[in-house]
Amino acid sequence: MFSFGKKNEEKKDEKRAAIANTLGIDLGTLNTVVAKPAGDKFDIYKIPSVVAVKKEDPSYVLAVGEEAKMMLGRTPEDIIAVRPLRKGVIESVAQAEALLVYAMELGAGDSESIDRIVIGIPGDASEVERNAVEEIGRKAGANYVLVISEGLAAAIGAGLPIAEASGTMVVDIGAGSSDIVVISLGGITDIETIRVGGDDIDSNIVELVKEKFNVEIGIHEAEKAKIEVGMVKCSEDLENLKTVVIGKCMETNKPKKVEIDSEMVAEAAEPLVKDIVNSIAAVLERLSPELISGVYNKTVVVGGTSQLRGIKERIFEEVGIPVEISDDPMTVVAKGAAIVAAEPRALEPEVRLKAMK
Repeated sequence: MFSFGKKNEEKKDEKRAAIANTLGIDLGTLNTVVAKPAGDKFDIYKIPSVVAVKKEDPSYVLAVGEEAKMMLGRTPEDIIAVRPLRKGVIESVAQAEALLVYAMELGAGDSESIDRIVIGIPGDASEVERNAVEEIGRKAGANYVLVISEGLAAAIGAGLPIAEASGTMVVDIGAGSSDIVVISLGGITDIETIRVGGDDIDSNIVELVKEKFNVEIGIHEAEKAKIEVGMVKCSEDLENLKTVVIGKCMETNKPKKVEIDSEMVAEAAEPLVKDIVNSIAAVLERLSPELISGVYNKTVVVGGTSQLRGIKERIFEEVGIPVEISDDPMTVVAKGAAIVAAEPRALEPEVRLKAMK
Protein backbone atom coordinates (compact mmCIF):
# COMPACT_ATOMS: atom_id res chain seq x y z
CA MET A 1 0.00 0.00 0.00
CA PHE A 2 1.03 3.57 -0.65
CA SER A 3 1.78 5.69 2.44
CA PHE A 4 0.41 9.01 1.21
CA GLY A 5 -0.12 10.27 4.78
CA LYS A 6 3.45 9.47 5.72
CA LYS A 7 4.82 11.26 2.66
CA ASN A 8 2.70 14.33 3.40
CA GLU A 9 3.99 14.36 6.98
CA GLU A 10 7.55 14.09 5.70
CA LYS A 11 6.95 17.05 3.38
CA LYS A 12 5.48 19.06 6.26
CA ASP A 13 8.50 18.22 8.41
CA GLU A 14 10.84 19.29 5.61
CA LYS A 15 8.95 22.58 5.21
CA ARG A 16 9.01 23.21 8.97
CA ALA A 17 12.75 22.52 9.01
CA ALA A 18 13.29 24.89 6.07
CA ILE A 19 11.32 27.65 7.78
CA ALA A 20 13.22 27.05 11.03
CA ASN A 21 16.45 27.76 9.16
CA THR A 22 15.35 31.17 7.87
CA LEU A 23 15.78 34.65 9.30
CA GLY A 24 14.58 38.14 8.50
CA ILE A 25 17.05 40.88 9.42
CA ASP A 26 16.59 44.64 9.64
CA LEU A 27 20.20 45.81 9.40
CA GLY A 28 19.77 49.24 10.97
CA THR A 29 22.02 52.17 11.76
CA LEU A 30 21.04 52.15 15.45
CA ASN A 31 19.70 48.63 16.04
CA THR A 32 19.73 45.37 14.13
CA VAL A 33 16.50 43.40 14.56
CA VAL A 34 16.30 39.67 13.83
CA ALA A 35 13.02 37.80 13.32
CA LYS A 36 12.85 34.01 13.21
CA PRO A 37 9.56 32.36 12.17
CA ALA A 38 8.13 30.26 15.01
CA GLY A 39 4.78 28.83 13.94
CA ASP A 40 2.41 31.75 13.39
CA LYS A 41 4.61 34.04 15.51
CA PHE A 42 8.21 35.21 15.53
CA ASP A 43 11.15 35.03 17.89
CA ILE A 44 12.53 38.57 17.97
CA TYR A 45 16.07 39.65 18.87
CA LYS A 46 17.21 43.28 19.07
CA ILE A 47 20.90 44.07 18.90
CA PRO A 48 22.54 47.51 19.07
CA SER A 49 24.40 48.00 15.77
CA VAL A 50 27.72 48.62 17.50
CA VAL A 51 31.05 46.81 17.20
CA ALA A 52 34.11 47.30 19.43
CA VAL A 53 37.47 46.83 17.70
CA LYS A 54 41.17 47.31 18.28
CA LYS A 55 42.25 50.84 17.36
CA GLU A 56 45.40 49.58 15.64
CA ASP A 57 43.48 46.88 13.73
CA PRO A 58 39.81 47.80 13.06
CA SER A 59 39.18 44.33 11.58
CA TYR A 60 39.92 42.74 14.99
CA VAL A 61 36.51 42.55 16.68
CA LEU A 62 36.40 42.58 20.49
CA ALA A 63 32.67 42.88 21.20
CA VAL A 64 29.36 43.17 19.37
CA GLY A 65 25.90 44.43 20.29
CA GLU A 66 24.93 45.48 23.82
CA GLU A 67 28.41 44.90 25.21
CA ALA A 68 29.94 47.08 22.49
CA LYS A 69 27.25 49.78 22.90
CA MET A 70 28.18 50.21 26.56
CA MET A 71 31.68 51.12 25.38
CA LEU A 72 30.57 54.04 23.17
CA GLY A 73 32.40 57.14 24.40
CA ARG A 74 33.91 55.15 27.29
CA THR A 75 36.72 53.11 25.73
CA PRO A 76 40.45 53.22 26.58
CA GLU A 77 42.84 54.55 23.96
CA ASP A 78 43.51 51.17 22.34
CA ILE A 79 39.82 50.27 21.80
CA ILE A 80 37.17 52.01 19.70
CA ALA A 81 33.44 51.32 19.60
CA VAL A 82 31.87 52.13 16.24
CA ARG A 83 28.67 51.73 14.26
CA PRO A 84 29.35 49.77 11.03
CA LEU A 85 26.46 51.57 9.31
CA ARG A 86 25.89 55.28 8.89
CA LYS A 87 22.73 56.68 7.32
CA GLY A 88 21.83 53.12 6.36
CA VAL A 89 25.10 52.69 4.41
CA ILE A 90 27.83 50.21 5.35
CA GLU A 91 31.00 52.07 6.31
CA SER A 92 33.04 49.02 7.33
CA VAL A 93 32.52 45.65 5.65
CA ALA A 94 34.52 43.71 8.27
CA GLN A 95 32.59 45.22 11.17
CA ALA A 96 29.23 44.82 9.42
CA GLU A 97 30.07 41.17 8.80
CA ALA A 98 30.83 40.71 12.52
CA LEU A 99 27.49 42.29 13.38
CA LEU A 100 25.63 40.07 10.92
CA VAL A 101 27.39 36.90 12.11
CA TYR A 102 26.42 37.76 15.69
CA ALA A 103 22.82 38.44 14.62
CA MET A 104 22.60 35.15 12.73
CA GLU A 105 24.08 33.16 15.61
CA LEU A 106 21.59 34.74 18.00
CA GLY A 107 18.69 34.09 15.65
CA ALA A 108 19.78 30.53 14.85
CA GLY A 109 19.53 29.43 18.47
CA ASP A 110 19.64 25.62 18.53
CA SER A 111 19.61 25.32 14.74
CA GLU A 112 22.89 24.09 13.32
CA SER A 113 22.88 26.63 10.50
CA ILE A 114 20.83 29.31 8.77
CA ASP A 115 19.96 28.45 5.19
CA ARG A 116 18.15 31.63 4.04
CA ILE A 117 18.21 35.23 5.19
CA VAL A 118 16.41 38.27 3.86
CA ILE A 119 17.83 41.67 4.79
CA GLY A 120 15.99 44.99 4.71
CA ILE A 121 17.98 48.06 3.58
CA PRO A 122 17.08 51.64 2.53
CA GLY A 123 15.07 51.83 -0.67
CA ASP A 124 17.56 54.04 -2.52
CA ALA A 125 20.54 51.77 -1.87
CA SER A 126 22.76 51.51 -4.95
CA GLU A 127 23.53 48.25 -6.71
CA VAL A 128 27.00 48.35 -5.17
CA GLU A 129 25.52 48.71 -1.68
CA ARG A 130 23.02 45.90 -2.27
CA ASN A 131 25.76 43.60 -3.58
CA ALA A 132 27.92 44.44 -0.56
CA VAL A 133 25.13 43.44 1.83
CA GLU A 134 24.49 40.21 -0.09
CA GLU A 135 28.20 39.36 -0.03
CA ILE A 136 28.38 40.02 3.72
CA GLY A 137 25.39 37.72 4.24
CA ARG A 138 27.07 34.92 2.31
CA LYS A 139 30.35 35.41 4.18
CA ALA A 140 28.39 35.24 7.42
CA GLY A 141 27.28 31.72 6.46
CA ALA A 142 23.90 31.97 4.73
CA ASN A 143 23.38 29.91 1.56
CA TYR A 144 20.66 32.18 0.19
CA VAL A 145 20.66 35.94 0.70
CA LEU A 146 18.02 38.34 -0.59
CA VAL A 147 18.09 42.11 -0.07
CA ILE A 148 14.78 44.01 -0.18
CA SER A 149 13.57 47.52 0.52
CA GLU A 150 12.83 48.22 4.18
CA GLY A 151 9.56 49.85 3.16
CA LEU A 152 8.33 46.76 1.33
CA ALA A 153 9.43 44.52 4.21
CA ALA A 154 7.63 46.80 6.67
CA ALA A 155 4.40 46.62 4.64
CA ILE A 156 4.55 42.82 4.63
CA GLY A 157 5.39 42.70 8.35
CA ALA A 158 2.57 45.10 9.19
CA GLY A 159 0.07 42.89 7.37
CA LEU A 160 -0.91 45.52 4.79
CA PRO A 161 -2.81 44.19 1.74
CA ILE A 162 0.14 44.68 -0.62
CA ALA A 163 -1.22 42.30 -3.28
CA GLU A 164 -4.23 44.56 -3.91
CA ALA A 165 -4.23 46.96 -6.86
CA SER A 166 -5.64 49.87 -4.84
CA GLY A 167 -2.30 50.79 -3.28
CA THR A 168 -0.86 51.17 0.22
CA MET A 169 1.83 53.44 1.64
CA VAL A 170 4.48 52.93 4.33
CA VAL A 171 6.39 55.74 6.02
CA ASP A 172 9.43 54.10 7.60
CA ILE A 173 11.35 56.51 9.85
CA GLY A 174 14.55 54.76 10.85
CA ALA A 175 17.55 55.93 12.82
CA GLY A 176 19.76 56.78 9.86
CA SER A 177 17.38 56.96 6.91
CA SER A 178 13.67 57.14 6.13
CA ASP A 179 11.62 55.61 3.30
CA ILE A 180 8.23 56.61 1.92
CA VAL A 181 7.05 53.68 -0.18
CA VAL A 182 3.89 53.12 -2.23
CA ILE A 183 3.05 49.49 -2.98
CA SER A 184 0.55 48.01 -5.43
CA LEU A 185 0.16 44.47 -6.80
CA GLY A 186 2.90 43.32 -4.43
CA GLY A 187 5.56 45.63 -5.87
CA ILE A 188 6.92 49.11 -5.26
CA THR A 189 5.34 51.71 -7.55
CA ASP A 190 7.04 54.76 -6.01
CA ILE A 191 9.64 55.45 -3.36
CA GLU A 192 11.29 58.46 -1.78
CA THR A 193 14.28 57.94 0.51
CA ILE A 194 15.95 60.58 2.68
CA ARG A 195 19.15 59.92 4.57
CA VAL A 196 17.92 61.39 7.85
CA GLY A 197 16.25 59.78 10.85
CA GLY A 198 16.08 59.50 14.61
CA ASP A 199 19.86 59.84 15.01
CA ASP A 200 19.60 63.38 13.67
CA ILE A 201 17.12 64.26 16.43
CA ASP A 202 19.57 62.95 19.05
CA SER A 203 22.39 65.04 17.58
CA ASN A 204 20.14 68.12 17.49
CA ILE A 205 19.22 67.62 21.16
CA VAL A 206 22.93 67.51 22.06
CA GLU A 207 23.50 70.79 20.19
CA LEU A 208 20.44 72.51 21.72
CA VAL A 209 21.49 71.57 25.27
CA LYS A 210 24.98 72.90 24.55
CA GLU A 211 23.54 76.12 23.12
CA LYS A 212 20.91 76.77 25.83
CA PHE A 213 22.64 75.46 28.96
CA ASN A 214 26.33 75.45 28.04
CA VAL A 215 26.35 71.77 28.98
CA GLU A 216 27.56 68.89 26.85
CA ILE A 217 25.56 65.66 27.11
CA GLY A 218 26.21 62.24 25.62
CA ILE A 219 24.24 60.85 22.71
CA HIS A 220 22.78 58.16 25.00
CA GLU A 221 21.32 60.83 27.28
CA ALA A 222 19.85 62.64 24.29
CA GLU A 223 18.25 59.44 22.98
CA LYS A 224 16.86 58.64 26.44
CA ALA A 225 15.28 62.11 26.70
CA LYS A 226 13.77 61.75 23.20
CA ILE A 227 12.16 58.45 24.15
CA GLU A 228 10.86 59.67 27.52
CA VAL A 229 9.38 63.07 26.60
CA GLY A 230 9.54 63.24 22.80
CA MET A 231 6.92 64.91 20.65
CA VAL A 232 6.68 66.88 17.40
CA LYS A 233 5.04 70.21 16.71
CA CYS A 234 1.37 69.96 15.74
CA SER A 235 -1.92 71.77 16.35
CA GLU A 236 -2.88 69.35 19.14
CA ASP A 237 -2.39 70.54 22.73
CA LEU A 238 0.12 67.93 23.87
CA GLU A 239 1.44 67.74 27.42
CA ASN A 240 4.91 69.25 27.86
CA LEU A 241 6.73 66.47 29.73
CA LYS A 242 10.12 66.93 31.39
CA THR A 243 13.11 64.77 32.20
CA VAL A 244 16.53 65.37 33.76
CA VAL A 245 19.84 64.38 32.17
CA ILE A 246 23.41 64.74 33.38
CA GLY A 247 26.13 66.29 31.30
CA LYS A 248 29.42 68.15 31.61
CA CYS A 249 29.39 71.90 32.26
CA MET A 250 31.57 73.47 29.59
CA GLU A 251 32.70 76.25 31.94
CA THR A 252 33.66 74.22 35.00
CA ASN A 253 34.02 70.71 33.50
CA LYS A 254 31.92 69.47 36.43
CA PRO A 255 28.84 67.24 36.15
CA LYS A 256 25.64 69.25 35.82
CA LYS A 257 21.96 68.31 35.68
CA VAL A 258 19.79 69.91 33.02
CA GLU A 259 16.08 69.62 32.32
CA ILE A 260 14.93 68.65 28.85
CA ASP A 261 11.26 69.07 28.00
CA SER A 262 9.04 67.94 25.15
CA GLU A 263 9.21 71.32 23.44
CA MET A 264 12.99 71.08 23.15
CA VAL A 265 12.70 67.62 21.60
CA ALA A 266 10.05 68.97 19.20
CA GLU A 267 12.46 71.75 18.20
CA ALA A 268 15.21 69.17 17.64
CA ALA A 269 12.85 66.97 15.60
CA GLU A 270 11.47 69.76 13.40
CA PRO A 271 14.07 69.54 10.58
CA LEU A 272 13.43 65.80 10.24
CA VAL A 273 9.65 66.21 10.40
CA LYS A 274 9.79 68.83 7.63
CA ASP A 275 11.87 66.48 5.47
CA ILE A 276 9.41 63.63 6.06
CA VAL A 277 6.40 65.81 5.24
CA ASN A 278 8.06 67.20 2.10
CA SER A 279 8.96 63.67 0.95
CA ILE A 280 5.39 62.44 1.43
CA ALA A 281 4.14 65.48 -0.51
CA ALA A 282 6.58 64.69 -3.33
CA VAL A 283 5.29 61.11 -3.55
CA LEU A 284 1.66 62.28 -3.52
CA GLU A 285 2.42 64.73 -6.32
CA ARG A 286 3.60 61.84 -8.50
CA LEU A 287 0.82 59.46 -7.41
CA SER A 288 -1.83 58.45 -9.96
CA PRO A 289 -5.53 59.10 -9.19
CA GLU A 290 -6.04 55.32 -9.24
CA LEU A 291 -3.77 54.88 -6.21
CA ILE A 292 -4.66 57.95 -4.14
CA SER A 293 -7.77 56.44 -2.49
CA GLY A 294 -5.86 53.31 -1.45
CA VAL A 295 -3.07 55.37 0.06
CA TYR A 296 -5.65 57.58 1.83
CA ASN A 297 -7.22 54.51 3.44
CA LYS A 298 -4.09 52.43 4.08
CA THR A 299 -0.98 54.29 5.21
CA VAL A 300 1.08 53.15 8.17
CA VAL A 301 4.07 54.76 9.91
CA VAL A 302 6.80 52.49 11.29
CA GLY A 303 10.26 52.90 12.82
CA GLY A 304 11.30 54.11 16.27
CA THR A 305 10.64 57.79 15.52
CA SER A 306 7.01 57.00 14.70
CA GLN A 307 6.46 56.80 18.46
CA LEU A 308 6.98 60.53 18.95
CA ARG A 309 3.72 62.08 20.11
CA GLY A 310 2.03 64.21 17.48
CA ILE A 311 3.62 62.66 14.39
CA LYS A 312 0.31 61.20 13.24
CA GLU A 313 -1.51 64.53 13.64
CA ARG A 314 1.29 66.52 11.98
CA ILE A 315 1.31 64.36 8.85
CA PHE A 316 -2.46 64.69 8.47
CA GLU A 317 -2.29 68.48 8.96
CA GLU A 318 0.43 68.89 6.34
CA VAL A 319 -0.54 66.43 3.57
CA GLY A 320 -4.13 65.39 4.35
CA ILE A 321 -3.37 61.68 4.67
CA PRO A 322 -4.69 59.94 7.81
CA VAL A 323 -2.02 57.52 9.03
CA GLU A 324 -1.87 54.71 11.54
CA ILE A 325 1.12 54.09 13.79
CA SER A 326 2.25 50.46 13.72
CA ASP A 327 1.69 48.45 16.90
CA ASP A 328 5.26 47.13 16.67
CA PRO A 329 7.13 49.84 14.74
CA MET A 330 10.59 48.57 15.65
CA THR A 331 10.13 44.99 14.42
CA VAL A 332 7.86 45.06 11.33
CA VAL A 333 10.78 45.28 8.86
CA ALA A 334 12.46 42.19 10.32
CA LYS A 335 9.13 40.34 10.47
CA GLY A 336 8.36 41.15 6.84
CA ALA A 337 11.84 40.04 5.81
CA ALA A 338 11.33 36.78 7.74
CA ILE A 339 8.04 36.13 5.92
CA VAL A 340 9.82 36.55 2.57
CA ALA A 341 12.69 34.33 3.77
CA ALA A 342 10.22 31.57 4.61
CA GLU A 343 8.56 31.94 1.17
CA PRO A 344 11.41 33.11 -1.10
CA ARG A 345 9.26 33.17 -4.26
CA ALA A 346 6.62 35.40 -2.66
CA LEU A 347 7.93 38.52 -4.41
CA GLU A 348 8.14 37.05 -7.91
CA PRO A 349 5.62 38.69 -10.31
CA GLU A 350 3.70 35.55 -11.26
CA VAL A 351 3.31 34.53 -7.60
CA ARG A 352 2.14 38.04 -6.61
CA LEU A 353 -0.50 38.09 -9.36
CA LYS A 354 -1.67 34.58 -8.46
CA ALA A 355 -2.05 35.64 -4.81
CA MET A 356 -4.12 38.62 -5.93
CA LYS A 357 -6.54 36.32 -7.78
